[in-house]
Amino acid sequence: MDNAILTQPIVTLGCPTLGTIIVALTIQRWWKKSGGGGKKGDDGGGGRSWTTLLPFVLSLCYGMIAVLASPGLSAMGIITRLGLWGGNGIGYAYLVYGIGGDSPTVTRPNAMILTAGGYAVFAIWTALVIGSHLWGKRLPRLQNIAGVLAGIFLGMAAGIAGTMAVPLASAVNLLGGWYSGGVQ
Repeated sequence: MDNAILTQPIVTLGCPTLGTIIVALTIQRWWKKSGGGGKKGDDGGGGRSWTTLLPFVLSLCYGMIAVLASPGLSAMGIITRLGLWGGNGIGYAYLVYGIGGDSPTVTRPNAMILTAGGYAVFAIWTALVIGSHLWGKRLPRLQNIAGVLAGIFLGMAAGIAGTMAVPLASAVNLLGGWYSGGVQ
């Protein structure tokens, strides 16, 4: 069996396009739903709170870390690669057959590596994402799922991963260093 799809997946432009669509629709929904009703004389921003987007943003970052840091032959790696494969197929079909465009390859060449402490923090973050999904209200559940999927779809694209991988990995590794230093 060829494990190349698990160890080095290929990402086409359709996958990050699909991730960007999820982000844009989430922000659009937040803007419309929390705009204060659109009364005359209102600037439309009276009831908006950025904190309502927090579950989505944290899940988005989690999805990016998950797809970048999980080796393909691990359970998390297989789960993220399946999500990536599905997003690739849907995004490719949307761009090529739905819109009539093209979907070239945009894969990041290397996966990101976390330290041992970084992987411990990632494991804790995984448990928190699962707990948030299991015990959250309906909307935050949907925000968590959409955020994780958008992060997975965006995470392996070369431009996005190159921009986000270093600060995300550095933050997780820094927290991991503090965590592993504190437990030893």
